[in-house]
Amino acid sequence: QNESSERVAPRLERRRKKVSRTGILEQAEKLMSDMSGSKAVLEIEFEDEVGTGLGPTLEFYTLVSLELRQPERGLWRETSGASGGLFPKPLPHGAKGSNVNQLRSKFRFLGRLFGRSLMDQRLLDIPLARPFYKWLLGREGEMEVADLIDIDPLLGQTFVKLLDLAKDAQANAAEVESLYLDFTLPGKEGIELMKGGKNISVAASNLEQYLELVLHWTLVEGPRPLMESFREGFEEAIPLHSLTVFYPHEMDGLFCGNTRWEKWDTCMLMESCRPDHGYTHDSRAIRWFFEILSSYEEEEQRTFLQFLTGTPRLPVGGFRSLNPPLRIVRKTVSTGECPDAFLPSVMTCVNYLKLPDYSSLEIMREKLRIAATDGSGTFHLS
Repeated sequence: QNESSERVAPRLERRRKKVSRTGILEQAEKLMSDMSGSKAVLEIEFEDEVGTGLGPTLEFYTLVSLELRQPERGLWRETSGASGGLFPKPLPHGAKGSNVNQLRSKFRFLGRLFGRSLMDQRLLDIPLARPFYKWLLGREGEMEVADLIDIDPLLGQTFVKLLDLAKDAQANAAEVESLYLDFTLPGKEGIELMKGGKNISVAASNLEQYLELVLHWTLVEGPRPLMESFREGFEEAIPLHSLTVFYPHEMDGLFCGNTRWEKWDTCMLMESCRPDHGYTHDSRAIRWFFEILSSYEEEEQRTFLQFLTGTPRLPVGGFRSLNPPLRIVRKTVSTGECPDAFLPSVMTCVNYLKLPDYSSLEIMREKLRIAATDGSGTFHLS
């Protein structure tokens, strides 16, 4: 079988794995290692829960994403993640030891996770900086000042001011010397930019060299061991050359879906969603439902999407790209029972919402809030 026929061959095999909600990161590491090289689709079930299929699987990726983002894991540059996305912390030249090995192992796992999620078309919730994706695409040689600002706005601002001084370094010599800089990475005294760097002062004569080394060590040389481990892990699932058709700014959408927040509007919801089994677009409950959704702020949207689909993110294209489309049906209650006493429920695997016909918009809003906040984190029959 040649390479092209393997690429188009349907991936019918599914490998179902059961995990516990406690210690999920360690289980995920073992899973990704066990699945390395396998073309089977990974499906997750949670212990002591009845849900199977897409919903629990997406929640698994979301929970693992949340664990990996935690600052206490020590994976990321402390200043990254605020706006421009996460980026690995730099390591000193030739860094060795158990801590470095653990970090490299974590990034190899991260690469496997990203490769697996792309292969199985599952969304992650890990906002990575654009320079990270330059690395993944083999374009780390194209780093520039804008990338520095992306991962560390404060350092980026200082860097730009020093660039201005460097344009006429001799005229600004006194100001440069008054900064008392040496050839170590800003904020990382243990990382020398050159041998003996902590004993070499930055002056007008070497300011340009200093700036080149800061850029290089922050974005290229410092994160190199971790980014190389990430690429190794990723390539166990997907060849890196298959990504060369993408630009760095497109990659976040590829892995994490629709990352730019925007309000949901009623017209878009009416076009994208499918009322059924007791409801039409003209139903009072559906109009209220769309009105409530269109009022949501970013965190409310994420909470609702987590409840509905198992992941807090929509694919690129938003609600219109949900596959299958969101279907809203009337939740049946026994004769004589009041719909206001019941919560909405979902079938996450097929984006299927069972919505009681509430007596008021405010009751619906409150019931949706309770269901979304209390109902996430476990899968049961609805």
